[in-house]
Amino acid sequence: MNQILDKKYNYLSNFFKTAIDQKRLFHSIILYGSNNLIQYAMALELARQLNCLENKREDCNCQNCRWIRENKHPAILTISKIDNKSDSSKTVISEEQINTILDTLVNSSDYHRVFIFCDATMKTLSNNEIKEYEEFKLTGFKPPQNSDNETFWYPTGVNTNCFSTVAANAMLKSIEEPSENVHFIFLTNNKEDLLQTIISRSQVFYMADTQNIYYNTDFFKQYFTTYPTFNKNSALDFVNTLLNFQYDNNLETTYVLDCIQYFLIKLAENNFENTRLLEILQKDIEKIQKAKNMAKAYIKEQNIYEYLSFYFIKR
Repeated sequence: MNQILDKKYNYLSNFFKTAIDQKRLFHSIILYGSNNLIQYAMALELARQLNCLENKREDCNCQNCRWIRENKHPAILTISKIDNKSDSSKTVISEEQINTILDTLVNSSDYHRVFIFCDATMKTLSNNEIKEYEEFKLTGFKPPQNSDNETFWYPTGVNTNCFSTVAANAMLKSIEEPSENVHFIFLTNNKEDLLQTIISRSQVFYMADTQNIYYNTDFFKQYFTTYPTFNKNSALDFVNTLLNFQYDNNLETTYVLDCIQYFLIKLAENNFENTRLLEILQKDIEKIQKAKNMAKAYIKEQNIYEYLSFYFIKR
């Protein structure tokens, strides 16, 4: 796997590497989180791993790996309102784009075809986006469109508004009845921004942006000593512990939730060979993300922590 992505998302890298080696990678994948550019790099790395003709190492120089790094591979397509489009629509992924995909799937191919769906624009970057772009460049990949030193190709999360109704319906058919060696990858900020029919047919992965932040996990980790089981007798203590930690340190609810999410991510990194445990961890990490969305909707912290405690007991 790519070293930058492996270091930043170790458990995801290991999960994907195992799935590819065992030829059981889901045909439809959703990557979600705040950094769509690093999601895009992960999607390209998955495409490279699937199509490498040699050893799949980061420095492999086979034709497929070279093409994918240059974003010139004929079977790896970025699909957005500005990429791989020949019609005049400017605000949506169009019916013509989806029909072009469907036409290519009629014929078999020696390649693993990968279609990466995102929203995208050409823009002047903010300081934070420049940092993200520098990190993306370190992964060794190039964006699908060149910059002019002032405006850069930049992906954002795809959502239901990015598709015309006809295009969305046409795409669902392919996801429901996938062709062999075809993968759809959706990049989004929140998985709930996608159609439920896509979510239900996809494997979903949260990509946390955790760089340069310290997460305190000491205050709650005693409640996870028997993970994945959760002691219902300590549920009330768990809620009170989270509340007290937040109030005593004058913290945001999202930071407390970030700490729990970070703890679970590290647990996944240390148990990447345990497939069953990884599945549970991935669902729990997603549940924490949902709790963070609740916090952003100004739901009381006590209600959020009780919601999580109830979930851990019942799952």
